[in-house]
Amino acid sequence: MYSSIIRTLYWGYWANIIYIIGMIGYLIIDTISYMYISLNTIFSFIIYLLLAIVFVIDAILYTIDWYMYAVKLRKNKDQPIQYQSEFLACIFQHLGSIFYFIGAILAFNKIYLIKKLLFNLLGIFSFLIESIFTLLGWIILFRRKLSKTNCSLQNIYIWAHTLNIIANLIYLCATILAYYFYRNDKMMNSTIVLVLQIFGDIVYLIDAYLYHECWQRDKEEFDVVTEQQSLNKFYLEKFVHQSKTNENK
Repeated sequence: MYSSIIRTLYWGYWANIIYIIGMIGYLIIDTISYMYISLNTIFSFIIYLLLAIVFVIDAILYTIDWYMYAVKLRKNKDQPIQYQSEFLACIFQHLGSIFYFIGAILAFNKIYLIKKLLFNLLGIFSFLIESIFTLLGWIILFRRKLSKTNCSLQNIYIWAHTLNIIANLIYLCATILAYYFYRNDKMMNSTIVLVLQIFGDIVYLIDAYLYHECWQRDKEEFDVVTEQQSLNKFYLEKFVHQSKTNENK
């Protein structure tokens, strides 16, 4: 059971690590695009395509993570599956990553640039809905345990979920502006759009770090509980052994 839970935790670990790597990649390429407007578009399109693939993989890892803790590790296999909000979040995360992947492919042909922006718009809408469902799932999970301490601004989960929504809103604004500028002025890589994207990347990156910290705290809590359970088992076995020894005497 212990090894099963460890494997479960590490699906989330690698999902968070890939999230961090992906956002570092987006921050770098968006910053380069801002600094060098004449950057080779094919090069940037290839990078964006690779990053889109990274986030497709990330969505898969987060879904496996959900399956492991929500389905596989249920104490009673007959009990209903919990974490429905998180499952819906996984669905929209998949949709968002797929929409961005399609948009990244369409970007290679200028004829489809407007469609690429539309797919990006669908993608960021999906990610925004995903972040809302994730926050909702967290609220449902802790609604019976919420106290002043849990609800305080010191709670890292609140910051992680909130920043995720904020970053999605920033990217939504950037995508809408990009669509507007290209549709009306045929302008790509608008300065204001790139600045918004860079700002959004920074917020996403901070958010990715916070989610990793959430994982670390969950792991520490699990280690404490596991250690206590091991001690309880040890003392129980010791007590039983001593009882049998006394009976034999």
